[in-house]
Amino acid sequence: MRIPALFPVLAALLVACAPAPVRPPRDAVKGAAEGRHGVVPEGTPPEVDIARSRARGGEQRFAWAPWGEESFARAKREGRFILLDGAASWCHWCHVMDETTYLDPEVNRLLQERFVAIRFDVDEHPDLAERYGDWGWPATIVLTPDARELGKYRGYLPPEELRTILGEIDQARAALERAEAAVAGPRPAEKPGPPEALGWIAARVGLDMDRYYDDEEGGWGRQKVPLGWNVLFELRRAEHGDGEARARAVLTLGKHRALLDPVWGGVYQYSVGGRWDDPHFEKLMPLQASNLEAFARTYALTKDPAMLASARAIAGYLDRFLSNAEGAFLVSQDADVGGHDRRERFVDGHVYYRLDEKARLALGTPRVDDSVYGHENGLAIAALCALHEVTKDAGPLTRARRAADLLLRTHVEADGAVQRPRRDGVVRKARYLADHAALGLGLARLAEVTGEASYREAAVRIAAAMDRDLTDAASGAWLASTPDPAAAGVFARQERPVTPNALALRLEAALHRLTGDEAYRARGRRALTGLATPAALASQGRMVGEVLLAMDELGVYPW
Repeated sequence: MRIPALFPVLAALLVACAPAPVRPPRDAVKGAAEGRHGVVPEGTPPEVDIARSRARGGEQRFAWAPWGEESFARAKREGRFILLDGAASWCHWCHVMDETTYLDPEVNRLLQERFVAIRFDVDEHPDLAERYGDWGWPATIVLTPDARELGKYRGYLPPEELRTILGEIDQARAALERAEAAVAGPRPAEKPGPPEALGWIAARVGLDMDRYYDDEEGGWGRQKVPLGWNVLFELRRAEHGDGEARARAVLTLGKHRALLDPVWGGVYQYSVGGRWDDPHFEKLMPLQASNLEAFARTYALTKDPAMLASARAIAGYLDRFLSNAEGAFLVSQDADVGGHDRRERFVDGHVYYRLDEKARLALGTPRVDDSVYGHENGLAIAALCALHEVTKDAGPLTRARRAADLLLRTHVEADGAVQRPRRDGVVRKARYLADHAALGLGLARLAEVTGEASYREAAVRIAAAMDRDLTDAASGAWLASTPDPAAAGVFARQERPVTPNALALRLEAALHRLTGDEAYRARGRRALTGLATPAALASQGRMVGEVLLAMDELGVYPW
C-alpha cells in the first residue's frame, strides 16, 4: 500500500508505511556483476546498486548531527525542522540510502537549508529502537522544530520520495496544527487491568500468536523471521502435552535451518516472499541467542541430532565472530562487505554468502559491530546456559561465565546499575531497561545452573537497580530508560517497551525460583498487570513469545 508522502501522525491514527524496498529477484544471485567499485548480483536495479553509485561519485553536503540536547536546542532556536534517521550499522538498506538518497543534490539542499538532520544508531539507543522499530530499518521520522512528529516512514526511501516529503514539510505542519486544534485535551492513558484478569489475557495472547502461524511453511507471518522465542513457547506448550505445539516447533525450526549460514553458522535476519530461501544476511545477537536455545531445547525434546548440530553451529559462530579478545559478546555482523566506507570495494551479501570460506575471506569479512552492551551479553549468556543444561558440555558454560565475569567488572556498578558505553568509549549517563533485564536474567540463569551465590547476588543487585531507577510509578511496569537530557517534544513521553519488560518479568521469575522470595513473583505480576494493556500487546503482533514465556514463568498462564 502506498501512503501519501505527507501524512500527519496524529495520536495513533494511521501509520505511514512506505512500500517494501526494491531488491534483486531470487535468481539474480546465480550470476554477479563485478567492477572496480564492487560486486553485486546481476539484475540489481541501478537505483539501489551501491557499487554503481560509488562509481558515479557524489557528495553528501549536509552533516549528521548527533542525538543530544544541543541538536534539539538548535532546531528550536533556528526554527528548523528535524529529520531523524534511525539506522543500524548492520543494515543493508541503510547503506543503500546513504549511497543514493542522501547523495541526491536536492535532498542535500533541502536538508542544509531547512533541517537539522539527526542520526541515531538503533543498537546504541535501545529506547529509540523500541519506539521506532516498526518503521524500519532505516526509519525516517520528520518532526517540527519543537520535536512534534509530522510523519514516520518505513525502510528505504528513494531520492524522489524523500524530496517530496522534505519539500512539503510546511503543509504537513499546518495539517498537524489543524488536527491538534480539533482535539480537546490529551488522550487518556490506558489503565492497568485487574490482576485476576492476567490468566485470561495470557490465554488471549497465545491465541493471537496462533493466528499468525503458517501451517504450510512454518513460522509466524508472511515475512519469515526466525522467531526463536515463539518456538520456545511452543516447546512449553509441548511440555504440557500439546502435540500440535510440538509439531509446530519442529516444523518451524526445520524451516529456520534454511537461514543458518552453512559455512560459518549464525542465523540470518529474515527471508522475504513468504519463503525461507530468500534471506537478508544480517546476523543479530538477539536472533542468535533465541535460536540457539530453541534448537538446543528442541533437541532435548526430540533427540534429533540435526537440532543439536544447529545449536552448536550458532554457538561456534558466536565464539568466532561475535566475541572479542576479552571474552565479551558483540552486537551484530553486516550483510555485506564494504558497506560503511565509500573508499572500500563493496560486495553484496547475496553474492558473498553463496561462497565457500576461502572465497569469502579473499573478499574480506562483513563488519562486526564491536560494541559491548549488557543486553546482548545477557542474552548470549542465558542461551549458552540452556545449551549446557541440554548437553552437559562444559564448553558453553565456561564461555558464558567468562562473559559474565567480564561484564560484572566493566559494566555493573556497585549499586547494580548497568552502564552502556558509547562507541567512543564514553559512558552514557542514561541507563537502559534492556541492559538491566537481559544481563540480570543471564546472571540468574548462570546462578541456576552453577549454584554459585555470586551470580545470584549480582542478579539481585541489578534487579534492585532496575526497580529503583526504571519503575513507572503509574503502571508498575518498567520504563525504557532513565530520563534523557536530550528529551524534547514527543521524546519527553517515556515508553514502557514490551520486549525489555518481558525480559525484566523473566528476571523477577528467575529470582523467585532462586531465592524462594515471593516478593519477586509479586513484583513481576504487578508489572505484568501494568504492561498487559490491549494496545501494548496488540502492538507486538506475532512477536509475543517472550511475553508468553514471562507469563508462564510468573505462573499466570492458564494451562
